[in-house]
Amino acid sequence: MVTEKSFTAGSEFPALAKGTLRHYSMRFCPYAQRSRLVLAYKKIPHELVNVDLKDKPDWFLARSAQGKVPCIEVDGKCLVESLIISEYLDEAYEPKNALFSNDPWKKAEQKILIEQSTEMTGPFYTLLRNSEGQKEATEKLANFLRKYEKNLKGDFFGGDHPDAVDYMIWPWFERLGVLSEQASFDFSATEFPLITAWWNRMAADETVKATMFDQSTHTAFVRSFLAGKPNYDIGLD
Repeated sequence: MVTEKSFTAGSEFPALAKGTLRHYSMRFCPYAQRSRLVLAYKKIPHELVNVDLKDKPDWFLARSAQGKVPCIEVDGKCLVESLIISEYLDEAYEPKNALFSNDPWKKAEQKILIEQSTEMTGPFYTLLRNSEGQKEATEKLANFLRKYEKNLKGDFFGGDHPDAVDYMIWPWFERLGVLSEQASFDFSATEFPLITAWWNRMAADETVKATMFDQSTHTAFVRSFLAGKPNYDIGLD
């Protein structure tokens, strides 16, 4: 079994058996968590290799030219980009248990809701870094949450169970609690009752529980990240 600790520059490439699906990741990366959620939901056999994103091994850069996670590899072929990987895994493994809809129109609607989650990234990190524009970032993030509050029609975006939308947007919602400690943003149950209830249901979901960290662990990582010395191996010593 490959260690959960992050591989750094100069580390030896861990041998990969033929036919084995490998997922290159970083434990706290929200994009890598997307594909880890699909792997967990579909119970896809795979091997996990975590990478130090500040000091990347050459063998990783040979597989992910831009040095980004997630990246998957099987039999010498590699894919990058979280949504592309997640959709590939959804189609290639257990297609009868699909997260993305088989109906082209509904699938397009799912992708629109997923794409809108990119609006969260900028204001999230502005607030996290306590950068200029805190007021504007707070309003942008609140508007983002209002969109999802409006679009949530059932227990989940997938209706009575999570679908691709729920799992693809979850990583950012998992990290919202960090903003209450590191910044001035308050994720209010009064203003967002539907999303708050959804958050609680998602946090109790077995697939989510298999990939998530608690708020204190996320906060510890964020503090190391903001200090310029990200500790990718928190909790593994």
